[in-house]
Amino acid sequence: MPSYLITGDDERLVSAKLSELIDDLVGEGDRSAMLESHDLAEAQADDRDARVRAAVNAAETQSLFAESRVVVVRNAHVTPLDAALLVAYLAAPSPSTHLVVTATGRLPKALADALKKDGATTYETAAPQRRRELVDWYKAHFTEAGMKIDAVALEEIIDWLGQDSARLPGLVEVLRSTYGDKHRLGLDDVEPFLGQAGSVQPWDLTDALDAGDAPRSLSMLRRMVRSGEYHPFQILSILHNHYAKLLRLDGSGASAVPEVMSVISSRSEFQARKYLELSRRIGARRTVEAIGLLARADRDLRGGKGLDEEIVLEILLARLSRLGGSGSTRPKSRTTSRR
Repeated sequence: MPSYLITGDDERLVSAKLSELIDDLVGEGDRSAMLESHDLAEAQADDRDARVRAAVNAAETQSLFAESRVVVVRNAHVTPLDAALLVAYLAAPSPSTHLVVTATGRLPKALADALKKDGATTYETAAPQRRRELVDWYKAHFTEAGMKIDAVALEEIIDWLGQDSARLPGLVEVLRSTYGDKHRLGLDDVEPFLGQAGSVQPWDLTDALDAGDAPRSLSMLRRMVRSGEYHPFQILSILHNHYAKLLRLDGSGASAVPEVMSVISSRSEFQARKYLELSRRIGARRTVEAIGLLARADRDLRGGKGLDEEIVLEILLARLSRLGGSGSTRPKSRTTSRR
């Protein structure tokens, strides 16, 4: 029987996919007789070999009460890990066992190669970074659940969950339980179930500042801080790195994309062009002013004025946004205006 590999960078998404796969593999069978799970992360380093041996023994043993069995090896990325027994098993797997391996980190090379050679079906659960691919990824989750959703509602979910895409499987399940699979979901249907806004990527914040969009930059800040994903000093570090690249670029004389990539230590031509255009638009004076504002905010975060940390950052962003443009007059979107 085939083996399976589920990977990703968020345990919640990996677990959701694992639950779905187990349901498919067990089907109408007796779960207690067919399923055996071994979590390597729960074992101490000294006991991990015994846990692997138990998983392999289970995979090699025919179930007494079912025609097939499902053996799960969770968190196979943990270190140290001697994967030799798993590799040996995959060289001659049992014809009656579905072996499922999960990982939220890098697998040992020998195990990764053995799974590939065995023809393991691989599920990558991490959400893509490119917007078009991300939209398709979100839409696929609704399609797989047998649900239809209109484009506006889908965009709202993507923007609202932000970086916390691991909340999607739970949201899909709640919506399916509420509306079933015959109803086409619209914005009014999904909004009551969105909950707290998820965190966002650092470039969502810097892009808003570069555009001079103070309302959006403040919204991005609140989502980053209140989600618990970023400490105020981490956000200050993100901003410092952003403006430090502009400062280095301004004094370098670089004008060609390869030169800019070297100056800002980036492998991305897109990012290099972006910083080159931004440097030319903002100029040296405003770049130096931004560095000064960051230094002042650093002192204030350390108790210089006795203000709340989030207030200090909000003042900083309001000032930085004026340097990025003449100030935003755009109306707030539905996503950025919800508190």
